Amino acid sequence: MESTLDSVEAAELIVQRMAQLNGFDEEQINRIGMAVREAVANAVTHGNGYSSGKSVFFEASIDAEAFRVAVADEGKGFDPDLVADPLAAENLLKASGRGLLMMNAFFDEVEVASAGETGTKVFLVKYRSDRKSQQNKFQSSIGGRFSMSLSTGIREVDGVTIVDLSGRITLGEASVQLRDTVRGLLEQGATKMVLNLGGVSYIDSSGLGELVSAYSTASKNKCAIKLLHVQAKVQDLLQITKLYTVFESHVNEAEAVASF
Repeated sequence: MESTLDSVEAAELIVQRMAQLNGFDEEQINRIGMAVREAVANAVTHGNGYSSGKSVFFEASIDAEAFRVAVADEGKGFDPDLVADPLAAENLLKASGRGLLMMNAFFDEVEVASAGETGTKVFLVKYRSDRKSQQNKFQSSIGGRFSMSLSTGIREVDGVTIVDLSGRITLGEASVQLRDTVRGLLEQGATKMVLNLGGVSYIDSSGLGELVSAYSTASKNKCAIKLLHVQAKVQDLLQITKLYTVFESHVNEAEAVASF
């Protein structure tokens, strides 16, 4: 596979289709896709550095026992033991470093093999358990999902700037769009901001990083940022990464506005 974001999207879609056809339920399908997305994204960005002269090697198989995925890059390699713990208090506000955490959360076994100039190989194993066929439900839920970009709307309620977000916040243009939107509002003098995630059904580790970066940048500019209408899948990630301890979240817009 080429070292591009298109390869990241393609790998995620492939494993989700495989999981769907083999009877995994919707939650498992989404988690499998997200973990593989993180592995391939790491290979493309950190391993190969988007180099057109380097490839990402991707293999997925499934049998009666387990779903197995292997991802390899042609980068310089790294020591996974030196990766900072993203759950440590001193690392919660770092914009990156959550990919391995998410892989470990969503797969039963994760092995990282890295040997200098030979690149990094990641092996993921998810054992099969009780599964219910969700084929029709899953097909309807992902129709056109990979073509869905991030859309933003900005409004003001009682002196609070509300940013309505809809789509996917992922590595690439969507993360940049979120960053530019928040920074633009800060430059205009916003001091109270609510990110309405009601229309956001998917966030990867890069998207989480942008949320953290937005929070940190806003704090430095004496602006408070709070979250609104966080969907279950996104809330799950906030729990896994302990970012629920960073962000104040509300389920009602009037309460969010009044909380400042």
